Amino acid sequence: MYQPQIQHIDEEIYFVAASPAARRLRTQAELVSQADVPVLITGEPGSGKTTTARLIHSLSIRSSFPFMQVNCAALTADLLESELFGYEHLNGAGRLESKSGRLEQCARGTLLLQDFEAMPLSVQMRLLQALQTREFVRFGGQTPLRTEVRVMAATCGDLQQAVAGKNILEELYYHVNVFELKVPPIRERREEIPLLLGHFMNRLTRRYSVPPRHFSPALLQACQRCDWSGNLAQLEIFVKRFLVSGDENAALEELNAHSHYEAENGQGDGFAQEEFSATEERSSLKSLVRHAKGEAERSAIAQALEETEWNRKAAARLLRISYRALLYKIQQYELAPPAVSRSLTVAPLAEKRATAGTKRFDEWHLL
Repeated sequence: MYQPQIQHIDEEIYFVAASPAARRLRTQAELVSQADVPVLITGEPGSGKTTTARLIHSLSIRSSFPFMQVNCAALTADLLESELFGYEHLNGAGRLESKSGRLEQCARGTLLLQDFEAMPLSVQMRLLQALQTREFVRFGGQTPLRTEVRVMAATCGDLQQAVAGKNILEELYYHVNVFELKVPPIRERREEIPLLLGHFMNRLTRRYSVPPRHFSPALLQACQRCDWSGNLAQLEIFVKRFLVSGDENAALEELNAHSHYEAENGQGDGFAQEEFSATEERSSLKSLVRHAKGEAERSAIAQALEETEWNRKAAARLLRISYRALLYKIQQYELAPPAVSRSLTVAPLAEKRATAGTKRFDEWHLL
């Protein structure tokens, strides 16, 4: 029987190790933290890749310096390039305007590149040169700048396949993949589900100032039988629904419905899967995982917008993502204020030049 190890990393972010798989990951993270080499972190969406990167940073000699992250899938090529390298340009009055990028802001710290497989090739070439020479030039600038930052890459895709398809530069792949850490999904560390349920319940009750709900033994057993294909994001949404409704029977029916769905589809391994609408996107497990993550992300964004009465800048701060990333997500999920027709669209990202940080939903990435 393994005694759970719960390590506080930052604010409400914890690393939970109550299973052999998570303990192995914890040991690997500690070893890699001392080597100060680039790390590739792989795993299903919502499994805890960001928290693993934060753990490595917190254990390393860089822990007193910044930890920053950039979502490569949330920005266009030009915006991503300026986000990483900064920019310089002359304004209408002929004055030089400049902005530092993450490679400067994260000096001596750790930079995590999320959804690394989505990075455009033009940005990959600049990043590879910066990693090789430890020098770069701001977008539109001419003066070489030094960089001293540890780079980590996180992905839920198959980078070797991306290299074979010419979507990832082979040399860059080998540069960031000095050491690879694979984050196990929840179904491979079921021992931690009760701890994770309790963590989410405690955090959500503090956030909404409501009394906590009790997980009965029957409900805990049903949760441990569930597959949780959306991993921690899906688990948190389940806890949120149970906290709001307080209806244990409805929660059990929801979990049992997943099990029935699996049985009807000939998957008799005891795991349950999220039942989604019947579309062609359900043709593979990977698409199911993406859908589960998307539903959780859409729900979180919609709730933040509702809480802030559709003040998008306030919602971006609440979600701890950039204003530009929020606009992108609003457009992606076709969200609109209650009084506005669904036919209206969000202004293009290129017209929104807010400079807030690009932190993604850290709170979903508990391990």
